[in-house]
Amino acid sequence: MFNLCASLNQLFTNAQLPVNEDMVHRVVLPFKDQTSADAVKKQLSNLSKKIDHTLQPVFKSSKNGEDLKMREPKPPLINQQCVVYNYQCDLCDTEFVGYTSQHFHQRIDEHRFSTIGKHLKNDHGLYNFDDLANNFSVLKKCNGKLDCLIYEMLFIRKKKPSLNTQSDSKTICINKYVNE
Repeated sequence: MFNLCASLNQLFTNAQLPVNEDMVHRVVLPFKDQTSADAVKKQLSNLSKKIDHTLQPVFKSSKNGEDLKMREPKPPLINQQCVVYNYQCDLCDTEFVGYTSQHFHQRIDEHRFSTIGKHLKNDHGLYNFDDLANNFSVLKKCNGKLDCLIYEMLFIRKKKPSLNTQSDSKTICINKYVNE
């Protein structure tokens, strides 16, 4: 800070500035923290009195520029969480119903190593799952994990998907939540 004020003092002392006390000279500085900003304001005020010119600091935050940038809209798939979903294999009639409380796209990515990934490898010889998300759809947006469990169970009973294997454990889980 001392170097900044000394540099400004030398700059304004050597410069031929118009003698107009009403003229304000703004100095653009990076904002670090409030303590530093207060110290710079005080030093510039003292310097202003010495050189008979008004120096006014303008603090620029790097975050301001980042906050004002346009953000690209995320596809609906990215923003979905706490949903019951359906997987429909586009090569056969195989289906899977599941739920997730995490972001839907993360759960889809995890299915590369689940029953769905095994089905695609074993039954169709596929190892590249780049367009796996195209086969998923949201059946129900839920308010919480218990809602997800209940709706998942109801959709499994209604659709009878062939890739779902744990139909009895869902009832146990639901009973556990209901009895708590």
